[in-house]
Amino acid sequence: MNRRRFGLAAALTVLTLAATACGDGGTDTASGPATIKVTSFGCEIWNTWAEAKGVFAKHDLKVELVKSTGGSAAVAAVLSGAADLGYVNGFSAINAYNTGFPIEIVAGANTNALPPAKPAQGVFVGTNSPLKTAKDLAGKTIAVNELNGLNQIVTSTWLKQNGVDVSGVRFVALPFSDQVPALLSGKVDAAQLGYSLLGDNNGKVRSLADPFATAGTVYIATYVASKAFVAKGDTASRFHDAMVETMAALGEPANTDESFALLSACNKVPADVLKAQPQNALSPSVDLTALNAMADQMVEQKILPKKPDLDAFVPGFARS
Repeated sequence: MNRRRFGLAAALTVLTLAATACGDGGTDTASGPATIKVTSFGCEIWNTWAEAKGVFAKHDLKVELVKSTGGSAAVAAVLSGAADLGYVNGFSAINAYNTGFPIEIVAGANTNALPPAKPAQGVFVGTNSPLKTAKDLAGKTIAVNELNGLNQIVTSTWLKQNGVDVSGVRFVALPFSDQVPALLSGKVDAAQLGYSLLGDNNGKVRSLADPFATAGTVYIATYVASKAFVAKGDTASRFHDAMVETMAALGEPANTDESFALLSACNKVPADVLKAQPQNALSPSVDLTALNAMADQMVEQKILPKKPDLDAFVPGFARS
């Protein structure tokens, strides 16, 4: 079995055995909203807004967040019944779909910030690190949140674009919360993550570059569900609609201060620090052209043997 596929299959097996409540989707009742379990990295600005402002409730949803460490784990949670919706980057979602897992993308969330927008991602090193450019990372160790996932794929492409032999670079998987401590303690030489995940460590690190700036449109975050969940009713489409409404509200300048205040209450980072950090673009619907370009990149890096047909992967209600 392909090692990349084995990692996802193994995670699925573990979560299937560990799941304490395996269902076939959200619980719809005539007397109340549908209760759905949604994986999360901890605090996403759209979730804090949608919950606090009653957007989920407006769309007859009660959302329970389930902590996850990465895309493969989120897909496994969805397929095991431990979650109804998985917070998954586009590359992991495509990989799982290509492997044969019965999932669909039901909503987008984040795409990368492209120039002229400020970089929202970075390859970070310590403030006093001697590393200055991509070429300095040859033979070094870089932390990413999961192996062969979004951040490794994009960072590898950026390194190759800058003349680095990626086979000599060591990638290690660490949760986002552990990456900066590992960087500052010297356990890794660099870490690839978003500015929004730095917390209050901005003054302790600096970025060599944003590897996403030259990657085209990349779905940093999407939500996937099992085909059975999507077919069961309209819960998945209502979640998508809630994301559309929420992200439209987050795009209004009048809501900026309140949205970061709500996020601050969740992750305990001062609101002014969060507000100063560059943000990825909000994209609640999915552009199939961009998704196909991501699949092409996976074929180029030999993560996929060939590009799958993605037309059935995104239901009509979730498309842009």
